[in-house]
Amino acid sequence: MTAFLLQQVVGADWHSLPRVIQRHYEVQDGQGSCLQGVMTVNYPTLMLPMVGSIRLFGGLIFRRGQAVQTRVEKTASADGNWLHWQRTMAYPDGKTHFFRSRMAYLAEHELLESIGYGFGIRLQVAVEDGDLVYRSNGHVWQCGGICLNLPDWLLLGTATISEHAVTQDKFYLDFTIRHPWWGETYSYRGEFGYC
Repeated sequence: MTAFLLQQVVGADWHSLPRVIQRHYEVQDGQGSCLQGVMTVNYPTLMLPMVGSIRLFGGLIFRRGQAVQTRVEKTASADGNWLHWQRTMAYPDGKTHFFRSRMAYLAEHELLESIGYGFGIRLQVAVEDGDLVYRSNGHVWQCGGICLNLPDWLLLGTATISEHAVTQDKFYLDFTIRHPWWGETYSYRGEFGYC
């Protein structure tokens, strides 16, 4: 059996991950998995123009909120090269927002997460004290044969995403972006379990 995409990325460290985190990445050959949870989405008002610009490329969630009911569906491509993410956020006022992306293997401990129009983010991936941790390592924009590399500081800053096991069936997700000058510029956080 071929290794799952994340298993290929983290290599031998896969076995150091708690089972609750392994389970939601165990998708391949057109299979899928589903998570649900409640999140808080936040960013300073000063960041509205930048977050709005990134949203035009299909990234992030533009709307801030508390108690946001979130469903995350992941599907592996038939060839196993991509892991597609569909995030659906239902806000307390009944409005729904979506955020889609896809991840691909770049090298051991490195992924590319693409959001649309050729825009993506390079992510270093590690297992640290049982937590799965992603750290951004610059952004890329590809258009035709042109590929531009953009440092994190040019946009919102460096993203850190961690998944920490809470129980055998739940984990806590913390996605935070920090800029060297402006501090925390964006975050979403919440606890997730299986659908």
